[in-house]
Amino acid sequence: MNRPLYILRSIVKAIKHNPMLIFVVLFICLWLVIPLFSKGSPESSTNLMHEWIQEIDGSTLTTLMSFDQPVLADLQSDHDQTLSFSNIIIPLITNSPYQDLRLLFGHELPNFPGNQGRIAIAGSGTNQFTTSVESAPPDYIFEQEEEIDESEQRSTDVYEDEAVYIYNTHNREAFLPYLDEDATSNEAFNHVDNVVDLSVTLKERLQERGIDSYVEKTDFYKILQQKGLEYHESYDVAREVVADYHEQEPTEYFIDIHRDGQPHRITTTTINDKPAAKLMFVVGGDHEDYEANLEFAAELHEMLEERYPSLSRGVQISEGEGTNGVFNQDLSEQKLLLEVGGVDNDFEEMNYSLDLFADVLADYIAENNQSEGE
Repeated sequence: MNRPLYILRSIVKAIKHNPMLIFVVLFICLWLVIPLFSKGSPESSTNLMHEWIQEIDGSTLTTLMSFDQPVLADLQSDHDQTLSFSNIIIPLITNSPYQDLRLLFGHELPNFPGNQGRIAIAGSGTNQFTTSVESAPPDYIFEQEEEIDESEQRSTDVYEDEAVYIYNTHNREAFLPYLDEDATSNEAFNHVDNVVDLSVTLKERLQERGIDSYVEKTDFYKILQQKGLEYHESYDVAREVVADYHEQEPTEYFIDIHRDGQPHRITTTTINDKPAAKLMFVVGGDHEDYEANLEFAAELHEMLEERYPSLSRGVQISEGEGTNGVFNQDLSEQKLLLEVGGVDNDFEEMNYSLDLFADVLADYIAENNQSEGE
């Protein structure tokens, strides 16, 4: 037999029986390539390697170690993703988070679900690949939706001049833990167990702190269906309702609650030894007075950072093609679009986060009222 061919086949066989060898070979190749980018600096190669190692998450490290020590495989959590060949290759050649390939192409392909945000303030774990991700539900999600049982319909509250107006433009955004096991992230929409429940929770938490608030429970998605409108027109439909309350006193604060499309590892942190869904503020940059909304979001972010580090993912400005870019924030200088957790979070994690957020928001309102009274 041809000796080089025999050696090559032996190497391929060894790799198949020892996946750890793939990592070792790639690691050595990376080590050899790094000096090419050092540009003469004696410290740059070391710094680059240090930064690359920091990007390896706990799931990947545990998986790699379990190749040699199988007992470590039991340390994998339910949310950890199994390591594959692409998990290693893609970060090396693209610097893209391997968990979401949409972000690799989202800026280049028209109508490809990705993000259109720039980071105004980077919070916990936030970079250009972990900003808010949003996409419309597949058409088939509600095509065969039967008439909603009256017992499942939400009761409508009566507006009584509350200071905080809470609503959900994308009111059917839901969460995978409460859907069928085979549901995907793009299918995380439902008429129950959705973001409206988060609005109700925030109202309750604010009332416990002496802040009256109102929850708008209009089913905006149903209106879209009835009028034959597209999903991106949700903000136009919501505007017709929200604008009626804009001029009413003493309503000063408007909060539009959403959930992100990012995975659990990006939207979750630990606060006081308890898992908490991260929060992210989104500001529409396509209107003249967006700086006021940006200042409002920035102040709340800073207060969260001071009290509960890692809870806030920061402030994102969304603008340009592929996004609404206004989010009806031109109606009020104190209007928020708040992303609470993501598709993988459960209500225990999100309600805990809203409890912490209510602390901050209540204090902000109290301080603002005091300064206006002086």
